[in-house]
Amino acid sequence: MSQVERQREALLSQLRSVEAELSQASGAISDVESRMARVEGAMASLPSRLSSVRARGYAAMGHLEKSIELLTKKWADAAPLLKQASLNSLQPLVAQINALNGEAGRLRSEVSCGDISSAQSAVTRLSVDASSMRSRAVSEAGKIGVPLNELLSGVEAVDRDLRVAEKTVELTSRASFPFKENESPVLAVEGKIMTADKSEGTLHLTNQRFIFEGQREVVLERRLFIATKKKVERTVLIDQPIGVLQEISKGRVGLIAWTGIYIRFKPESRLEETPFDVKGWEADMVMRFFNYIVGGEADRDIAAARGLPVKAAPTIKVVRCPHCGAPYTREIYRGQTTVQCEYCGTAISSNHFQA
Repeated sequence: MSQVERQREALLSQLRSVEAELSQASGAISDVESRMARVEGAMASLPSRLSSVRARGYAAMGHLEKSIELLTKKWADAAPLLKQASLNSLQPLVAQINALNGEAGRLRSEVSCGDISSAQSAVTRLSVDASSMRSRAVSEAGKIGVPLNELLSGVEAVDRDLRVAEKTVELTSRASFPFKENESPVLAVEGKIMTADKSEGTLHLTNQRFIFEGQREVVLERRLFIATKKKVERTVLIDQPIGVLQEISKGRVGLIAWTGIYIRFKPESRLEETPFDVKGWEADMVMRFFNYIVGGEADRDIAAARGLPVKAAPTIKVVRCPHCGAPYTREIYRGQTTVQCEYCGTAISSNHFQA
């Protein structure tokens, strides 16, 4: 390689560095603009999304109203200042970055055509200008980004919970089982029970029960050995009071380290531990909402959303059969609405639990 070619390659390398620094400067500004647009778009849609799931009967996660109210106020206060700061500090830099990119393109043409001597000093100066521009853009974007990140973090947390509520409403609308009196859906996720049949289906957590609804595809019509008409049948495979569950833990399910959950029941129930294959983030969600239910917070939120008085946990004294008068001596689980008399078999409703 000749001396001239080496000089040309060195200058072209410098210009690539210039363009990279200008790209970083543009990226810092674009990132702020993108995050601001995300917050603004979310603040316009979050209230209506919450209203929609509430209208469809989802009463859990009572914190959402307050969270959206606080975010709306914060955004109303911060938006004018953030937009003005962007207009004053970032937009002028965009024009300067475009000008420097234009100059880099012109110098690249000169160097490629062999006009090296005249371009050398200009490339050196441009390198200094590009480095300075990148520093200024990152600094100015950072000043706006700090308060914006706090807002975005809150928006993303609410959006995440709303997506859970929306999915729960969607899955619950297809359920094959009826809800009991005062029962309300809290969480529904798709998964697979990893027992012998390994059925695909939906896990439902309500404020009263844990339900797994299996599903299978049934072929209704065939034409030339091809299924032309199908339907999905849903069948409840597990239906237990939430109080029968002792623990839900996250772990590996299956042979290839799939992420899933293990449902452990109280020993006296004589139910075997049951694994389910679910997505990793959904496993965390199931554990979170199980604790939310058994801690009593779900019942408080649901009662508040429906304008009902929050009931204190009942004090169980002696439950007696209304038919034979015999005492019921076994544990009555949270969410259990009826028990069977151990002596005569009569169904004892929850109305008698405080008798």
